[in-house]
Amino acid sequence: MGFMLSSSLSSGPSRLSLLLYAVAAALLGVASVWMPLTVVDLFRGAVHGAVLFVTLWLFCGWLPRRLSLPGQILAAMLLGVLVGLLFPALGGAVFVREYLGIFGRLFILLLTFVILPLIFVSVLTGTAGIGDPAKLGSVGAKSLIYYCCTTALAVIVGLSLVNIIRPGAGREALIQRSAPVERRLAPGENEAAEPQEEPLSIGMRLQEKILPAIIRNPVMAGENPLVVILLALVLGAALATLGPAGEPALRVFQSLDKAFITIILWVMRLAPIGVFALMTCAVSDLGLVYMVTLAKYFCTVMLGLSLHFCLLCLVICPLLGGVSPRRFLRHMIPVFQVAFSTSSSSATLPVSIECVSKRVGADRDITHFMLPVGATINMDGTALYLTVAAVFISQVYGMDLGFQQQFMIFLTAILSSVGTAGIPGASIGLMGIVLASAGIPVEGIAIVIGVDRLLDMSRTVVNVTGDCVGVLVVSRSEGKMSA
Repeated sequence: MGFMLSSSLSSGPSRLSLLLYAVAAALLGVASVWMPLTVVDLFRGAVHGAVLFVTLWLFCGWLPRRLSLPGQILAAMLLGVLVGLLFPALGGAVFVREYLGIFGRLFILLLTFVILPLIFVSVLTGTAGIGDPAKLGSVGAKSLIYYCCTTALAVIVGLSLVNIIRPGAGREALIQRSAPVERRLAPGENEAAEPQEEPLSIGMRLQEKILPAIIRNPVMAGENPLVVILLALVLGAALATLGPAGEPALRVFQSLDKAFITIILWVMRLAPIGVFALMTCAVSDLGLVYMVTLAKYFCTVMLGLSLHFCLLCLVICPLLGGVSPRRFLRHMIPVFQVAFSTSSSSATLPVSIECVSKRVGADRDITHFMLPVGATINMDGTALYLTVAAVFISQVYGMDLGFQQQFMIFLTAILSSVGTAGIPGASIGLMGIVLASAGIPVEGIAIVIGVDRLLDMSRTVVNVTGDCVGVLVVSRSEGKMSA
C-alpha cells in the first residue's frame, strides 16, 4: 500500500492534492475501526473503509494518468451514484453521511473561501481594463450596452423557465427525509428552528462545527456580497479614469487576480473526490428521487441555454448583425468545438478572433477590442445558469422567493458574471455570491454540483457565442462589416 501511494505521488496531478487524498484515505481507515461497536459492525466498517480507500487511490493514482480533470469529475459523479445506491443496502448509510461527507463539506468550504475576493479583483480589473469611460467612444459604449442587454436577456430567460417548470418544487421532502443532510447543507437558521439538539458524532461535528470555523471567509460573514461587487465596479472605473497614475494599483490587483485564480485551480484539483463525496452522500440519503430532481434541473438549464443560443444566432445575429444564421454557424464550428471541450472562454479566444474577423467578416480592430473584454465581462450562459441554480435550490429548500429576492438574484447574477474567471469550474464558487444575496443557504451548492461539469461545457459555448455576435452587431452599426 505504501508503494502504491508513493508511486501515485510521483505520477498524479499535484503533490498537494495527492497529499490531501492520502490524509483522506487514512481518516477513512481510522473511521472504519472507530465507528463499529460489534464484531459484525467491525467487519462491515472495515469493508466500507477498504472500498472507499480503493476509490481514493483510483482518484489519486489511476484516474489522473488516464483521464483529464473533466473526465475525472464525470467518473467521480458516476461512481458516486453507484456507491450511493449500494452502500445503504450494505448498512453503510451512516458511515457515508458522517465520514465521507467530511470531504464534500471541505470541498464546498474551500470553494467559497476565496470566491468573493476573486470576484472583487476580477470585477475591478475587468472594469478598469475597459478604459476611461469618457474615452471609450462609440464602439466602447455600444459594446457595454450590448453586453448588459444580452446578459439581462439571459437572466430573464432563466428566471422565466425555472419559475414555469419549477424543477425543485415539491422536493422539500428531500431535505425532510434526511435531517443530517439539512443540518449539513444549512447549519445556520435551520438548526436554530429545531427545538431539540441531538448530540453530534465525530464526523458530523467536523462537518458542522470544526471545518466551518477553520475555513471561513470573513468577507462573506454577515455582509451583502452585492455591496462588494458595486465597490469593485466603482473602484475599477476610478482607476481607469486615473490613467497612468492608476496603473501601479491596477497591476497589484491584476497580480491578486492571478493569485486567486491559482488558488481556485488548486481547489479544483480536489473536485473529483469532492464531487464523489457529495454525490455519494446525496444519493445514499435521498435515493433515486434526488437523481430525478437533478435531471429536471439539468434539463431546465439546458433548455434555457438552448433558447438563449437560438435567440443569439437566429434573431440577434441576422437582425442586428446582418449575418445569416447559416453563415454564422458554419464559420463558428471551430469556436464551438474549442469552447465545449475546454470549458474556458479564455482558451477559446484565439480561435474566436480568427473565425469572427477572417471568416465571418467583422472589423479586425473591433474584434480585437470586444472579444478579450467580452471573455471577461460578458457571460450570458453563466448568468443564466446561476439564476436557474439559485431559484432551484430555493425551491428544494421550500423557500418561496418574492419579487424582491428574485430581483436581487437578477441583479447579482448580472454583476457577478462580470467577474467570472474564464477557467473551468469558476462559476461553482460564484454561485455562493448569488445565493447569499437572496438569503438562500450557500451550502446548497452541494445539491447541484454533481452535474456542474456537464453544464459548464454548454454554458461556455453560449458565453463565447454572445461575445462573437456582439462583435458583428457593433461592426455593422459602425459600417465596418466586410462582405
